[in-house]
Amino acid sequence: MILCATMLSGLCLWLFKAPATPGNRSRTGKVPNARSVAFRRARKNQAGDAEDYAKFVRQLSALLRAGCSNSAALELLEKIWVDTPGSSGNDIHAGCARALTHMRTGGLLRAGFTAHATESKAQARLWTRLGWCFAISERSGAALADLLDQLAGDLECAADMRRALDTALAGPRATSRLLAFLPLAGLGLGQLLGINPVAVLTTEPIGRAALLAGALLWLANRWWCRLMLAKILSQAPS
Repeated sequence: MILCATMLSGLCLWLFKAPATPGNRSRTGKVPNARSVAFRRARKNQAGDAEDYAKFVRQLSALLRAGCSNSAALELLEKIWVDTPGSSGNDIHAGCARALTHMRTGGLLRAGFTAHATESKAQARLWTRLGWCFAISERSGAALADLLDQLAGDLECAADMRRALDTALAGPRATSRLLAFLPLAGLGLGQLLGINPVAVLTTEPIGRAALLAGALLWLANRWWCRLMLAKILSQAPS
């Protein structure tokens, strides 16, 4: 009984514990599971990455308005973003370098952005749209800075919508986690009450059948919840 009570207490603490700090450590000083930290970080960084790309496009637009040429602006931004931590900084630096390499070898900057889009799977749409801005400006004579401002505004709106979506889905995610561990809590409570459900589920034929059916339903619940959340997130703007 003491063991079951301890397990139930630990389960409650795990379900409602505070999130890890930016240093990837909890308040107790323990390092969380690397796989779960990577998943949470990837989910939370989507809005932050969108803001970084919007900032990059804003910077490019400001440099062009200040009188810099396209190549000079990209060279400056390449140096700025090379020391920026995170995947977005590395990707922006690589995109600028790829575009400049195309220009130095006789190609066009927009061709470099399009080529980088094939390598940057997560941000392929952004780099493709950036190449479109350069192409529209070259062919129609439209002010490139104005086009970039429009693109940056779209990216900022996408970041705001991503944050709002994450906030709205916080409740369903917590409910899904709670439902996933309720069966274990029920087993522990049954043990505390002296019903001994573990013995029934492991020794009786009907109990084994119920255990198998419960496990299948538990897996179906996890799959269905993940599928619904993934479908909702796939509709979010990027």
